Amino acid sequence: MRGVIKAFRALGAIVAGVVALGAGQALAAGLSTSGQSLGSGQQVVSACTSDTLLVSYTTAYSPSAGSGGGYAVTDVTVSDTTPTPDLAACAGQTYRVTLLGAGGTSLGEVTGLVPAQATSFSPATGFASPPAASDVTGVSLVLGG
Repeated sequence: MRGVIKAFRALGAIVAGVVALGAGQALAAGLSTSGQSLGSGQQVVSACTSDTLLVSYTTAYSPSAGSGGGYAVTDVTVSDTTPTPDLAACAGQTYRVTLLGAGGTSLGEVTGLVPAQATSFSPATGFASPPAASDVTGVSLVLGG
């Protein structure tokens, strides 16, 4: 009789394990790994280019820039600095360039689309409120997002 009870317990443990595994699979099936949304999961995201990109600034004198006037950043240009530039896979993707100040604060942002057959590109319009060039401590470039 003890053997039968042990067999039922073992069978019960196996059934419980199968049910738990099935529930785990059902939960995992509901996870999204889309690069377009947040959630639990992971996905390999490839860049549209592995080339080195350089962000350069255009400045102009502005009496309102900085304390007592100075130069302000009016525009940016993103250039592919590789000897054989290859931005073809990036054509049509959006880009965002953010100028950063002390502590990583945003001083201004411009956006646009990467033009076809380009080796460099600039936004159609500059900064809405050009930041003082002396305040710029860094830059952030997001390509394709």
